[in-house]
Amino acid sequence: MTRSERTLRRGLGFFALAWLIGAAPSAAQDFLFRDPRATLGLRFGYALPTASSEIFDFTREQLTVNRSDFNAAVWGGELAIRVAPRIDVALSFSSTSSSTPSEFRDWVDDRDLPIEQETRLVRRPLTLAVKAFLRDRGRSVGRFAWIPERWAPYVGAGVGYTWYTFEQTGDFIDFETLDIFKDHFEATGRTPTVHLLAGAEWSLGPSLLLTGEGRYAWARADMGGDFVDFDRMDLSGFEATAGIAIRF
Repeated sequence: MTRSERTLRRGLGFFALAWLIGAAPSAAQDFLFRDPRATLGLRFGYALPTASSEIFDFTREQLTVNRSDFNAAVWGGELAIRVAPRIDVALSFSSTSSSTPSEFRDWVDDRDLPIEQETRLVRRPLTLAVKAFLRDRGRSVGRFAWIPERWAPYVGAGVGYTWYTFEQTGDFIDFETLDIFKDHFEATGRTPTVHLLAGAEWSLGPSLLLTGEGRYAWARADMGGDFVDFDRMDLSGFEATAGIAIRF
């Protein structure tokens, strides 16, 4: 079982537990004693990097790697502070990692065996976003009760930084001498990112929520490290996630 599959399985189990908790009969009240001030949540899903810059083109051309091989499970967390009835400011973090074994497409070694290596891409964005809800999330009744609505959609935008690692480990070819050598190449660092998002929250109770969100992020980074001859690496991509959250 791959790391992505393990992450997805944990996420699905987490959602099932949250649903049982929210759906279970309870003698607790179905309201809060005041308007909630913040939301804290975890989310799991799937990320699809665009993988369209020079280093990805070179990798796909030379090695048995496809664009979809960089797709991977994603997990993350978010703390959102309510600054107005329909406006939140959200600090979020997420992480996604793919590892792809491969071999050279058109070359073998002197024993007619494949020349093998592994390519790994890691992206970890830390962002600050503004989320605007398109309907009220609840209503106050008198001075001491706040009742949540069943669901509330939102849109938003954010900025931040993405920490990244792109590395290749294994056997490679010196195209000048045609010698085969073992090596490890790595580019790592951080770069600014911006993103747009849209999603919704579903109330399972006064404090517990299910969430769903899609976001597209734009980011490009200097390769540096062992890839100095390549243009900037494209770290953009789309991710879709679902999660659970508590409001307080």
